[in-house]
Amino acid sequence: MFFANPMYLWALLGLAVPVAIHLWSKDEGKTIKVGSIANLKESENAQTRTLQLNEWLLLLLRMLTIALLVFILAEPFAKSKTKNQDLVYLVESQLLKIDTFKSSIDSLAESKAVRLLQEDFPEYKAADSVKTVAANYWQLAQDFEKLKADSLVVYSQTLLSGFKGKRPEITENVNWITIDSAQTTAGIVALTQLQDSVEVLEVKSTKEQLHFKKFVREPAAIQNLDTDLEIQPVETLQVYAFAEDSLQTDLKFLKTGFEALSTYLKRPIEITDSAPNETPQEGILIWLSPSDTPEFSGTLLDYQPDAFASDLVEQNGTHFSLTQNLTRKNVVEQHLAEQLLPLLNLHPKLDEAVQKYDRRVLADAFATPLRKAKQQELNLASSISLRHWFWLALLITLIVERVLSRIRKQ
Repeated sequence: MFFANPMYLWALLGLAVPVAIHLWSKDEGKTIKVGSIANLKESENAQTRTLQLNEWLLLLLRMLTIALLVFILAEPFAKSKTKNQDLVYLVESQLLKIDTFKSSIDSLAESKAVRLLQEDFPEYKAADSVKTVAANYWQLAQDFEKLKADSLVVYSQTLLSGFKGKRPEITENVNWITIDSAQTTAGIVALTQLQDSVEVLEVKSTKEQLHFKKFVREPAAIQNLDTDLEIQPVETLQVYAFAEDSLQTDLKFLKTGFEALSTYLKRPIEITDSAPNETPQEGILIWLSPSDTPEFSGTLLDYQPDAFASDLVEQNGTHFSLTQNLTRKNVVEQHLAEQLLPLLNLHPKLDEAVQKYDRRVLADAFATPLRKAKQQELNLASSISLRHWFWLALLITLIVERVLSRIRKQ
């Protein structure tokens, strides 16, 4: 038996109270003159023994009442044993492609519990074929309690792309081990049609970083590349601009930035001045005005001064904000053209294509889920409350004590 609030057990010192009451309530003996006690000896001894027995029972019952009240305040509970495994091994399915690692896991599975780091954590068997599934590590970590294990050993690639959301807090003890497959991957993630050539965007990834490389090929040479991507045509990017008189200078700097991007990227960008009542619904809208921003379904750049902003242009989804007035100095020093590049959204599906080749890893110290504090773990542990049993015992004790005290007249 355990107690959630053991400090209340100090109240057991109150057991001395009923003992003191019983000792102090002893009446002094009185002398009664009688003619003869010949007929009283036997009944006197029996009555005295009964009186002494009743007094001790009352004392014990009152002490038991106090003890039960103290135990109820201390919140007694019993731990239930729900975990039936001391140690479970979890293996990411993609690691089983490594022959040396697979041989080690096959040997381990003969004597230990080995499961796959996938949804529902299926049991690993060397004879079965394993389906390769990309792992969302932290999402799976939230379900570790389903394994009913005291400790877990996780073998994974610890790919950076597999960590999404907030770092979870769990009660299980996890030892996260990264297996370095020493793989360097490279692949083509975008093909763009230029005037008489094709621009190829290639990505190369190691466990430390991600590299992008652009090169141009003749259309006939594209067939020799190891890719099934379609060549995307280049469309003229439409930019609509409106600015109040006080912000015309800022608009000129923005137009210059887009023109620089057009020249560098070899992408046609058409900038059109727009009136407040002629708001387009597609493309890019530059709205430099303190008045309310019009409803717009495309990419919006408005003017939102922010003295604490670190960049000239702040992004929130498809909404961009110019955080300060533009000058020759901050346009050059903070590279305005580079900050305008995300507005063009040249490759909308780039993130999805890059994820296939991304081999960057996260350090084990940051990959391991957080361990909940001991007190939190105690509160959430599987346990059985005993308070209702103590309440029942207290009720029975009070009833017996009241009945006996009425009989004894104490």
